[in-house]
Amino acid sequence: MELYSSCVNCVMNNLLHIAGKTLKSEEEKVAFMHEIVSRMGAEIKTDSCAPLLTGIGWSVLLERTGLKDPFRDLKHQFNSLMLSIEERTEQMIEESPDSLEASLVAAGSANLIDFGAFQDVDFNKVVSILHNYIDTLSLDINTYHNFLDLIDRHRSLLIMGDNCGEIVLDKILVRQLQRAFPGIEITYASRGAPILNDATIEDAHQVGLGKLCSVVSSGSTIPGFVFENSRGDFRKIYENSPVILSKGVGNFESAQFHDKRNFFLFIVKCDTFSEKLNVPLNTLIFQQGRKSLLGKNR
Repeated sequence: MELYSSCVNCVMNNLLHIAGKTLKSEEEKVAFMHEIVSRMGAEIKTDSCAPLLTGIGWSVLLERTGLKDPFRDLKHQFNSLMLSIEERTEQMIEESPDSLEASLVAAGSANLIDFGAFQDVDFNKVVSILHNYIDTLSLDINTYHNFLDLIDRHRSLLIMGDNCGEIVLDKILVRQLQRAFPGIEITYASRGAPILNDATIEDAHQVGLGKLCSVVSSGSTIPGFVFENSRGDFRKIYENSPVILSKGVGNFESAQFHDKRNFFLFIVKCDTFSEKLNVPLNTLIFQQGRKSLLGKNR
């Protein structure tokens, strides 16, 4: 994992925007910012990551507002909205030349449902982009073949989930994988506690994912997963998984370097990653392993 200077400012702005809906006075907002800056200080270093900073700020937000899950209603709303297009979207995927590849494209494209990256998410716009990407995008062929080869060899996959709504497309992906690889064991890991609009076990069960595969908590209380901070049963699951599909930029940011088991699937939603990965905004990324991006595109 690593932290980029521009991400610190982004984290602060996002937290202040969320807090601003509850904290009304300037005195409250300044006090909130003072506290998160104080607590974040030790983590503002290159070998940290933005999800860790967000987790610290989120804890302060919950303490000061008394809220337990500020995005709960919005998460349920987007889960329901995406369920309403599940059948139509899966039909499009089934009509694609390679339905498994199309389901990966769909699961990655739905990463646009992100209330951490965007202050507002337009459902109709997300659906339009999602369906357009299913029709027009293909994955890097070498990465895709490596992914399939590893799954075929091990018949086992750990999916590190990301956002609400998006998990409906993950559900379609799970079905496609089970059809392509009979007997495959799939474990789906959600966040360990509510943070932003990231999916929890509650969300996974709302969309019916638990009826298809094993759904577990990663134990993570940040919008990502830091292996060094993990513990208990899930740490063993992660260590023993031969293939991992990590969804969302938070899982990418917080991941260990040079782990070839890890395949990352996410949409580029900010200028920082657009520059560092040298791709346009809204590009769908599917890559095996990751390395440091420090020093690139400065």
